[in-house]
Amino acid sequence: SLHHTARQQPKAPRAMQREETEEERRARRLAKKAAKEARKAETVAGYSNSTNPFNDPNLNEQFVWGKKQTRDGTTEQEARATAKRRRHEVAAELQKVKESREKGEREREAWEAEKRQLDKEREQMAFADNQRREDEFQLQQERSRAVRRVEEGRARLVDLLTAGLSLLESDAAPSELLPNEVPDPLAVFEHSSEAELRELQGEISRHSDLDSGNADFWAAMGLVCDDALQASSGDTTVTAEVRGEIDAMLDGKSPAELDELQGQIVELARQDTNADYWGAVLARLRLVRARAVLSGAHGRMRRRQAEVARAGGGGAGG
Repeated sequence: SLHHTARQQPKAPRAMQREETEEERRARRLAKKAAKEARKAETVAGYSNSTNPFNDPNLNEQFVWGKKQTRDGTTEQEARATAKRRRHEVAAELQKVKESREKGEREREAWEAEKRQLDKEREQMAFADNQRREDEFQLQQERSRAVRRVEEGRARLVDLLTAGLSLLESDAAPSELLPNEVPDPLAVFEHSSEAELRELQGEISRHSDLDSGNADFWAAMGLVCDDALQASSGDTTVTAEVRGEIDAMLDGKSPAELDELQGQIVELARQDTNADYWGAVLARLRLVRARAVLSGAHGRMRRRQAEVARAGGGGAGG
């Protein structure tokens, strides 16, 4: 009957465990432990019979040399101990192989990273070198155009200054002489309109980017041009009286002396509460230094023009 069939269904595992004898329980636990050890023995140092660097399908099996065991009288227990020790040795050897492989991979990755960095630095150097050559080419083109405009009688101030600076950088030939005296770069700022000054400001900025060999000259030109623009728009930060006092303190000093004085003024500004005054002094000092740089460059250009003219048997104007 259905009632009888229901009572004959298999018992649940826990119910079976409660009813098993002590001997059965011991046998079950030993079987469970043996299965666990068997699973653990399936791998040695992370390698199995099917996957290991030695291609050994019997890597995890205990090896017992039967003939030797018979010959030297080794007991089964001793053979198992020897096999177990051998497995530990194999595991240690495999661990060394694994560590060596990992070390090799780390070294290769470090080498590849260093190679990538070197390649990047070489690319950057190549780019910088190309940029330098491009700047030199553009500067030469700018100078050639400046000379041509001078020869054609349509030179701008910046053309005359560019041509004058080129006299200082090369063994100039008499044919490279300016038709007239090299202009004083300071004079043009005193007679230019605001529009002309703004145009000149752009020319100065472009030459400053290209002509790194005369960076100090073009930086000084930029400072004097900025000051002239401020004056033309009526934007002054100090009164004429204060400016006169500052100019009297700075008058007659060379750029090197002004550089030394600047350091002293910066130190005084840190100790004095009158920061506005010392800020005005520093701004005026930078302008005075810029004017001194331009005056010195103008003197060198004139002397060089005269030397080239004498060497060529001719004469320079003025």
